[in-house]
Amino acid sequence: MDMPFYIPTRLDRLIDQSLSGEHDHLANRHKEYLPNFIVIGAAKSATTSLAAILRKHSQIHFSSAKEPKFFGRNYVRGWSWYARFFESGKNMPLRGEASTMYTSANRCYRHTPHLIKHHLGDIKLIYLVRNPLHRLISHWRHYKGRHSDCPDLDQILKSRLLKNHILGSSLYFHQLKRYRDVFPSEMIYCLTYEELTNSPKKTLLNLFEFLEIRKEIRRVLRQGKLPKRNIAGSKGRELVDRPTLKPHLKMKILEIIKPDAEQMLSYMGSPLDTWDFAND
Repeated sequence: MDMPFYIPTRLDRLIDQSLSGEHDHLANRHKEYLPNFIVIGAAKSATTSLAAILRKHSQIHFSSAKEPKFFGRNYVRGWSWYARFFESGKNMPLRGEASTMYTSANRCYRHTPHLIKHHLGDIKLIYLVRNPLHRLISHWRHYKGRHSDCPDLDQILKSRLLKNHILGSSLYFHQLKRYRDVFPSEMIYCLTYEELTNSPKKTLLNLFEFLEIRKEIRRVLRQGKLPKRNIAGSKGRELVDRPTLKPHLKMKILEIIKPDAEQMLSYMGSPLDTWDFAND
């Protein structure tokens, strides 16, 4: 049987040109203030809260657009569009952004690690992850609330959209490997949603050490606590009731995500029971 024939899009052509060096002169116009760290994911893992915290730090300029998604879908917007989010921070030690799609299985982002490395070099990357089953459910509720044609969660193993966009974003170690193939391991800092929410002070102190900035805990936390709520992220989710996974479907999902989750936890040096799947 003949394989499907894929016709390259304008985005594909632009990314190919970029990786071959044809856009270096465009990026170099803004070189002095492009980001030197990026939060690469994962979606529905408190990345908005983390961005809000980092934005308060006196040594960080954080992109006014929390998710530029430039090294993927929005590459067609061009370097001038992307650079404008950082220009006012050109005198700051650190400039950053957070785009959770950078660790998705979406085709638009398959070259993201190489694009970042080619244009920004070995910058620091932050990967924030969460119990992959909880993340998956939250992500589906968010997407379903914003897209009425989104398939029901019980179709996650049959729907190409859900399997790639939702399930694929919960395969953390698989996504991490894409970056470890391109970046030195010491430039990638991994942490969990659970440790950030349960021990914000300790977790942020470690993160600030990785970023090599002052440990301004009082400045970035209010009475030692994280921002209470992600209003933007809850808009779609609140329109959709939390689904109950049927035991057979849950078992099938866990067969896919649990081995990856254990690899991720082992890599991070975290106990394998950090994420409790039995009682979800």
